[in-house]
Amino acid sequence: MYNHNENQENSTALLELIDGFEQNPAELFQTEMEKVAENMKDLPFYREDIPCFCPKFVQFENQWIGMALTPWMLSVLVLPGPNQQWKARTVGDKIALAFPYKTLNFTVSSLDNVPQYLSCSLHSPLEANLSKEHAVQLTKDCLTMLLSLPIKQKAPSDLNRRNMFGAMLK
Repeated sequence: MYNHNENQENSTALLELIDGFEQNPAELFQTEMEKVAENMKDLPFYREDIPCFCPKFVQFENQWIGMALTPWMLSVLVLPGPNQQWKARTVGDKIALAFPYKTLNFTVSSLDNVPQYLSCSLHSPLEANLSKEHAVQLTKDCLTMLLSLPIKQKAPSDLNRRNMFGAMLK
């Protein structure tokens, strides 16, 4: 079951260690979310036309970074990488992580076969006009954008209105 709220039953002991994933965890995470989806179908914001989808995770600073698309949300994920051990945190704790794109706030969460991971919701619920194809592409694009360096345009030396407008169009 998907856990992101702290309670006595799903709280992880703080002295426990969470082993990292040696192999890319995308398929495992997608399978876990498909199990969760069975319990979410009755919710009013559940989108039958949107699949559970996780593109291949990428390693960033020795952690697995990925995305999860479900019929109800789109989230950024962080899981421990190969040869990593995380100190267990209390499910529901918040933590901010800096990425090249921007700093995001994550929640400590867990699933049956993923003892702990960090999740940050980007869209929840999903927009009603978002098609399956666009949702899958958006998931892939968000992962690419998250790890991309931000680019700033050089300001024009002559800052009159005409030159500023021309620089914005380039």
